[in-house]
Amino acid sequence: MELEMSVRTMKIECDGAVKRGFLRKATMGLAWFGIASTLSVSACGQTLPAPGGLPLSLAMDAVGETVRVCEAKGLKVAVTIVDPDGVIKLQARGDGSPIHSQEFSYRKAYTVMSMGPMQGVDSNSALIGKVSPAASNGASILLMLPGAVLLKQNGQAIAAIGVSGAPKSLDDEACAQAGIDKIKGRL
Repeated sequence: MELEMSVRTMKIECDGAVKRGFLRKATMGLAWFGIASTLSVSACGQTLPAPGGLPLSLAMDAVGETVRVCEAKGLKVAVTIVDPDGVIKLQARGDGSPIHSQEFSYRKAYTVMSMGPMQGVDSNSALIGKVSPAASNGASILLMLPGAVLLKQNGQAIAAIGVSGAPKSLDDEACAQAGIDKIKGRL
């Protein structure tokens, strides 16, 4: 009985020491991680892009120019700007644009934002030439049609403009490019 008791006590003490050692190491690891994170953020904080990428005021100008250029050609379109995560930054449906155009403009912008950078292209029309339509199998949100263009800053994609509603998708893409051109010099 005495031997059994001392073995149990020893096991508990050993387990406690192991747990204390683990906790001590974990605490020190977290402390070092916190210090390293703070130093790295303060060292590079000035070079990181602003949250959200494209400022809303520039997004509004790009959408306005895109719709204006399309309307001047007699085209009724919807326009969507997405951020690098494919999240809608701004969306507008022009007067008289087809009901599906709003959804398609988003899907076109999402497609070029998600696939363009890794394929080294800046537009859906260029993407179509490099990627098999089968690449979108299983990803129903992708739309392999012309009509979207990437906006880059310092070589990084910060937004994409997608347009839909014109009878020819290449006309959508020309309007998207006009929106990009309107704001490119102000980034």
